[in-house]
Amino acid sequence: MCKSLKENDIPPVSYYSDPLHIQPVFENLGYKKGYFPVTEKVANQCLSLPKNPYLSEEDQTKVIDVIKL
Repeated sequence: MCKSLKENDIPPVSYYSDPLHIQPVFENLGYKKGYFPVTEKVANQCLSLPKNPYLSEEDQTKVIDVIKL
């Protein structure tokens, strides 16, 4: 799906592709990759789509149409 979004100039973003437990800011807690497999799986599957109050109806329809493919 990311490829389709990019091809249509829709920027897909993943804000937490690295779950919090493996981000450097929390390394003092001692958690490593594999400690929370469900969290890691979900983090790799989540995607944030463009949204803001200024997104035109035309742009909203474009995002919807690309996702429906």
